Parts: sequence; C-alpha cells; structure tokens
Amino acid sequence: MLSKRLDQSLLNLAWSLWTELGVAGVKRKHQETLILVEELIIFTTVMAEADPRLRDESLDWCSQFHHFISTSRLKSLMKDFEKVAEKPFSKYAASLNAISQANWPVYSDSPPWSIILSQKSVLRPHSSPALLNIRSRAIFGTGARADLITFFLVHPDSHFSIAETAEIGYSKRNLAEILNDLRLGGLFNIFMQGNQQRYRLIKNDQLFSVLNPIPKSAPSWRHIFKVLLTLRDCAKRSEDFSDSTRVVEIRSCLALLEESIHRLGISPPSFHGNFPSYLDSFSEWLLGWVSYLE
Repeated sequence: MLSKRLDQSLLNLAWSLWTELGVAGVKRKHQETLILVEELIIFTTVMAEADPRLRDESLDWCSQFHHFISTSRLKSLMKDFEKVAEKPFSKYAASLNAISQANWPVYSDSPPWSIILSQKSVLRPHSSPALLNIRSRAIFGTGARADLITFFLVHPDSHFSIAETAEIGYSKRNLAEILNDLRLGGLFNIFMQGNQQRYRLIKNDQLFSVLNPIPKSAPSWRHIFKVLLTLRDCAKRSEDFSDSTRVVEIRSCLALLEESIHRLGISPPSFHGNFPSYLDSFSEWLLGWVSYLE
C-alpha cells in the first residue's frame, strides 16, 4: 500500500535529518542541507506513531538542546499544521515538558509517554553546514534575529521585503523592528523598489566568517512537510476507499495545497479520466519526490 511505502521513506528522511543534528542514528545524507529544527519537530511528532525509537531519540535530543528551539516559532508554524499535527504534537510536547525544563504549548489533553532517555544525543560540531541555523542562534540568540541572518545567508544574492521574510515564521512587525536594528548596526542596507522597501545583507567577512560553512541547499521545509503530512494523512484515510473516491480525496488535498505546491515548484500528475492509472502515477510521483528529498 502507498501509505506503508510512504511512511518508510518519510522515516528515512526524518532519521537522516535528526542524525545530522546529533541524534544516535546511522544514516546521514543531509550534511549540506540546511536543517530547521522546528519544522523537523512538527514532522516528527506526526511520524512518531510509526517509529517509537525515532520518537524517543528525538525527545532525547530536544531534552538536552531545547534552548536552541524557538517556542514562539513552533506556535507560529503549528497554524499551518494544526489539522494533521495538533494531537500528536501535544502528546510529544507534554512528554518533553515532563522530562525537561521546556515549556512547549500543548493544544489538547495529552498525558505524556513514559520515556527512558538514552542520553546518546550530542550536538554535531558547529562546522556542519546543516547546522547553520543552530550556529546563528548560538551567537545571536534563539529567535527572529538569528533566523533572519540565516535566511539571508542562504540566499546571498537576493533581497527581500519584510512581507517576504515573514516566510520564516515570525510577525511582520517583529521582523521589521529587527531588520531596522540590524540595518542601523551596519549588517543590512535598504533600498526602494517601486514603493516597496527591500533589504539586502551586507556580508562583512570578519563577522560572518564565524557562521561558515553555508549549506549548499536550503529547502523550504515548512512547505515540504505541509505537503507531505497532508498527503500522508489523505493516503491513510482513503486507502480502503474505491479508486474513484480515492482520486477525489487526493485531488481535493492537492487543491488545498496549491500555494505550497506552487512555492516548491513541484508538479503532481494530472487526471485524465482513468482512476487506476491516476492512482499509479500519483503514487509514483509522490514516492519519487520523497526519494529525492531523502
């Protein structure tokens, strides 16, 4: 079934990302890929049901390094994921709160799991390109300031409006205040494009050398995980339905995900009237995309 094959690929992806952060795992395929820990946590809370060891080892890492995790950003991102992640996230958060000094939001009544921590987790050396955001938070503090620096560093030849930087998961007002502070500090310049203010990072080699190396790729994990978790939920809910009903469910989910799909530049297969053929092509497309992400 699609849902079982999909889960295995999604778990491979989650393990590789967590292992790169320092969880006791084996597969590491994302050394040159920026990891954003809040998105990974939300993704993992949903996948925890399929792999209790992933759940326990990721909680082990979070219990030790939760000071590098932005609670406000978690709350902001959860607005995108609440339909598929609210209950599993609450269970995960309640468990972490019970074993550490973290104070993550819990959205539903969720007694914690009984967890025995392995205490095997470490924080990978800060020379890892994938840990750029963690490195930035260690210097600039866990929050919007560090995340803005990361965002601009992984888009070195680009300039952005405040509205465009809101993609990282903070309010426009907060981002505007921080960008103006950083501009006064000489880290950014500002210019007008039409009637819009745009910001560009001034790369001071002396300051930013401590943040090197920069990862080669910076996927939009927010949109990737939103698409993956929504389609996973759809596949699981509809696996016993008739072919025609499954197609209707899938196409309804894809319609709801239109903005994220557009941002990611991916192209799900079109429907040409044959239900079994469409389901085969959809499964092949989805599994192929996840394999590429792995």
